[in-house]
Amino acid sequence: MKEPTLKSSASRVRHHVVHSHNCFFTVGDFDGPRSAVAPALSRLKVDGELVRVRRGLYWRGVKTPLGMAPPLSAQILEYVYGDTAGIGPAGLDAAHTLGLTTQIARRPTFAVPYVVEGLSFRFVHRARRTGRASYRLGEAEIALFEVLDNWEHVVELSSTDALKRLRSLIGTAIRPEKVAAASFTESAQVRERLHALLIFAGHKKDADQVSRAVDATTREKALKKFPELAVAG
Repeated sequence: MKEPTLKSSASRVRHHVVHSHNCFFTVGDFDGPRSAVAPALSRLKVDGELVRVRRGLYWRGVKTPLGMAPPLSAQILEYVYGDTAGIGPAGLDAAHTLGLTTQIARRPTFAVPYVVEGLSFRFVHRARRTGRASYRLGEAEIALFEVLDNWEHVVELSSTDALKRLRSLIGTAIRPEKVAAASFTESAQVRERLHALLIFAGHKKDADQVSRAVDATTREKALKKFPELAVAG
């Protein structure tokens, strides 16, 4: 059988791409020599038919008047790394996910359990906080841990309003038994705040499963800014 020419390979790549939607592409997805496929994908990106995600990875979304719709951050992470257990929003994105701020970070920020390379997001490495992945925590649950750890920097609501908001989420978007079980790998500050928050939300049985800080000073410091939780804890 006659080997495909560089031109015919490039034509097949273009035909396949422009008739696809909401999917990723790499050179390895196509038959034909790399010397033809790689330039073809690059050209499609220049022509506005693809969005470059990182070196060697492209996305074909839906065309809009403003250009190609990019993939969601979660879609990229799932495609690149497969299992997304333990991944969740961090920083302002965590607070925004829980309705504790109206601010939005300029770039998506994720807490991740492994080293991530080549993507344009911001990442906070949480390799030691293995409970998040072990208990398959959801986005809101990981966001809760991140917010409890960085409250002073990301929450714009008053502590009273913010705690009422969190209380409304516990039992729905946030599973009290799961966050309690997964908290064993979180910092002492997070565990203390979580313990008091669960009691505040009426889940004392789950709160009792949270490992407490050994040092009384650590307990007091963790709840210093939360008079409501200090009483509960």
